Amino acid sequence: MVQLNRRKFLFATGWVAGGATLLYTLRNHALAVAPTIIIPDEESGAAWVQIQPDGSCRMFFPRIDMGQNANTGLAQIVAEELNLKVEEIDAVAPNTSDVPPLAVTAGSMSLTAFSRPIATAAATLREHLRERAALKLSQPIAATLDEVGGFRTANNRRVHYADLVDAATTLVEFDESKPAPTLYTFDSKRTKRQVGHSVKPLGIRELVTGAPVYTADIPFDGVLFGRAVLPPVRNASIASLNTSGVSAVKGFIKLVQEGDFVGVVCKTPSAVDAAMAQIDVTWHLQEPLNQNEIDRLVDVDAKMAEGDLEHILQDQAHRIDADWAIDLRFDVQVQTHAAQEPRAAVARFNDKGAKHKLEIWTGNQDPWGMKRFAAMDTGLAEDEVVIYPQRLGGGFGGREHYEVERDAVRLARAVKQTVKVQWTRKDEFTASRSRPASAHRLRIAADEAGNLTDWWHGYVSGHVVLARERLPSWLLSVARLGEDMGVVKGGVSPYNAPHQRVECSDVDLPIDLGVWRSLNGAPAIFAIESAMDELAIQQRLDPVDFKIKQMAEAHPRLQHCLERVRSISAKQALPLGEGDGRGFASGIYEGRCFVAISADVYVDLETEQIKVLHMCCAQDVGMAVNPGQLRAQIESNLVWSIGMALFERFEVADNDIQSSNFDNYAIVRMSDMPSLDIEVIDRSEIAPTGAGETALIAGPPAIANAIRNASGFRPLSLPISFSDIR
Repeated sequence: MVQLNRRKFLFATGWVAGGATLLYTLRNHALAVAPTIIIPDEESGAAWVQIQPDGSCRMFFPRIDMGQNANTGLAQIVAEELNLKVEEIDAVAPNTSDVPPLAVTAGSMSLTAFSRPIATAAATLREHLRERAALKLSQPIAATLDEVGGFRTANNRRVHYADLVDAATTLVEFDESKPAPTLYTFDSKRTKRQVGHSVKPLGIRELVTGAPVYTADIPFDGVLFGRAVLPPVRNASIASLNTSGVSAVKGFIKLVQEGDFVGVVCKTPSAVDAAMAQIDVTWHLQEPLNQNEIDRLVDVDAKMAEGDLEHILQDQAHRIDADWAIDLRFDVQVQTHAAQEPRAAVARFNDKGAKHKLEIWTGNQDPWGMKRFAAMDTGLAEDEVVIYPQRLGGGFGGREHYEVERDAVRLARAVKQTVKVQWTRKDEFTASRSRPASAHRLRIAADEAGNLTDWWHGYVSGHVVLARERLPSWLLSVARLGEDMGVVKGGVSPYNAPHQRVECSDVDLPIDLGVWRSLNGAPAIFAIESAMDELAIQQRLDPVDFKIKQMAEAHPRLQHCLERVRSISAKQALPLGEGDGRGFASGIYEGRCFVAISADVYVDLETEQIKVLHMCCAQDVGMAVNPGQLRAQIESNLVWSIGMALFERFEVADNDIQSSNFDNYAIVRMSDMPSLDIEVIDRSEIAPTGAGETALIAGPPAIANAIRNASGFRPLSLPISFSDIR
């Protein structure tokens, strides 16, 4: 393996089972990196394509598979460039020793960051092989034409990729004097054979039949089982500890205590349960853990009364004495990931002399971050640690951290055997990092013609990326000199006003915080779209027309989404009975993803029931590599948006987390799902922009606006409750 820069490619036969291999890497400092990567590598994107001696194609999938099926989309791009069928691409997940460090799988960046690099890799490999084919066929390169799985001449002499691969290994440096290879994927004049078509996800048959192996399923001979005692919050310390009954448990092997870390290792999972039941621990908390404390810390009105908030995101001739037509406060409560697969990890320490002294199997969004943290935790060199990434059942930003891996590593080191740690459902709820609470004050003024004149959005949120216990203290203090990139997301609106100010503060909350799907995008846009809807009602204007007008010419793609979703929703008849309502909302995610949503709801004020009947979504995704899979991603976002709007309420009280399972943390069920109409707006001239989070930002305000339309009451908090409406 050679570390490469953007101008170097690896053409190798014999590397990884033998074959012709190309590696392309991209430097892009703008890529989001996981906070667990303390010092991010500059080589933040990479893609590998390999033609093996039998002519088959192997693609090293540079992302973690957690249900988004980005591997299928990237395989379609490789197939397009190499004139193959997507079914002929073998997408392989590399371990951390196979390839250079990659950025975390997050931020809807899989296709956004890797579509062009992997297309360039495959195209460069294609053209290198074309040169070989021209020599073999005794033809000029220009006369060596594309063929499925190889090349041909004008008189139909053919050569397959397999005929061009031998046992030699060659290092090839990109020749800048030559024109860059044509990228078939991005050639607007070319008829696409693979890209732009709905393709079944790779491995779908295996997935629906239960064949894929998750971390908890991995069989190991002689594996032991362990679990750690998890505190209510990570900065808690042990006040008292009683483990007197643990040693009497049948199958018990070892109690491990290192400072505030306490765990057990046993022969069976049931023995682990029994041993954990014998541990009595009380915790010392540095601050009270209850809802009142959370509300106090994010009280935006109290913060704004003290003066300017910490970070000024926009300041355009701001006036504090405007005649505010809208002056509303919006509150968003803590919500957690509620992943249905509790996380697990397996750790094994090897004898001296082994290449890797520590091996870890885990489903984590950031395996290279895990490699670094495991090395720091054990004092090993990074090249002595290897992570074997596993499929995971949903990440949503919650699986970027060295947590269950830490437990497995420490317990395995203590007993010098292979140890599997499986979190319980309660562990998954109480020890994962939740989305912070936030509070927003939004003021808007308009002139007699209905045009915005003044805009003031101040908000306070718990930390997202820069939450405590996510970075070393020395690094955290430095990083907090700037803005929390998770908190600022979505804060600046797409609407025009000559006088604008957006400011925010990020604070520590007495709960473990982290990245949650869309970061602060969904909470901020809930406030913005709700306030704009209320202003339109006040002005007796159509909300969609009003919003489009206030964007002026700044956001034509967002305007188009709004126009399309209005047209789609008009095809769905809305009952005109009492309690029925329709609402619209739109938003921009990461400056590149555009979406508009309509929601039809029924509100029964007597029974206090809210039912979402129908939702329409128009989303501009740039190039739609796989429209069918994009619709699936959008559907997932719409499910989440209903949960965020109506169901998910994370309860904390009495210095403990009350929400510990699905019986006391409500999520969307099949009976709660509305019918859906989704339009994927394909812009083949624009690189894919990501669909993993975008629809979520507009779903909750669309539902809130529909409730306002149905009931006359404006929801001001998430999740929405009837007490809030009334």
